[in-house]
Amino acid sequence: MRPEIIFQNIRDLMVFGSAMTTSELSGVTTCTTDNIYTLEDGMLVEIQNKVFPVSNITRTGVAEWTFEITATGITAISWELALYYLPGRALEINNVQKDKKEDPSNKNKRFPLMWLLTGMEKNENFEEPVAYESNVIIAFVYISEDNLRTQKRIDDKYEPILDPLVELFKNTIKKSPGSRYFSLPYGETLDITTTDKFKYGSIDGNKNIFVDIADAIELNMNLKFFETITCN
Repeated sequence: MRPEIIFQNIRDLMVFGSAMTTSELSGVTTCTTDNIYTLEDGMLVEIQNKVFPVSNITRTGVAEWTFEITATGITAISWELALYYLPGRALEINNVQKDKKEDPSNKNKRFPLMWLLTGMEKNENFEEPVAYESNVIIAFVYISEDNLRTQKRIDDKYEPILDPLVELFKNTIKKSPGSRYFSLPYGETLDITTTDKFKYGSIDGNKNIFVDIADAIELNMNLKFFETITCN
């Protein structure tokens, strides 16, 4: 199985959601749901094809929680974590994001982005069941602003949004998918190097590869891939 599909599958396992009911007061919608999984204040959810930060997560019963979004006219009966996945080179991703930005039905479905940088070199000098080894770079990217100070980026972009997504990615792999796709020593997890990237993709000062100014966390991993998916 190609890495592009493997990480699509992992992204799908990361995205949680649940049914909900809603009530509205003074521009704020309160969503009542039976499960919040690992949702935290400040994280982003997709509701009715739009993305909202959540706040005031409160447990109100044995299997009942509420959270708030700043929105009106919400008629949806479910929510899910907002996370969009694209594999490709930087120029390709930029073009896809530009097209989505110009499409009213997709302009709100660009960030947070899980980007798999493709074009990886493969070392195939391995015995079965390992098919090849490759260095993998994945970035979690969120829209930002040009002149934010460092602490403001950390407070607004990293701590509520990017950091939780990276932890969710690591925890998702630990729970089982990693051992199905990658060769890992018994009892060990992936060795992942993470790097904060302010104004991600910027070159020569203010020139930015992406159509939007964005901040990111880049994950660098050296992985041995199985020829086929193994059973746990």
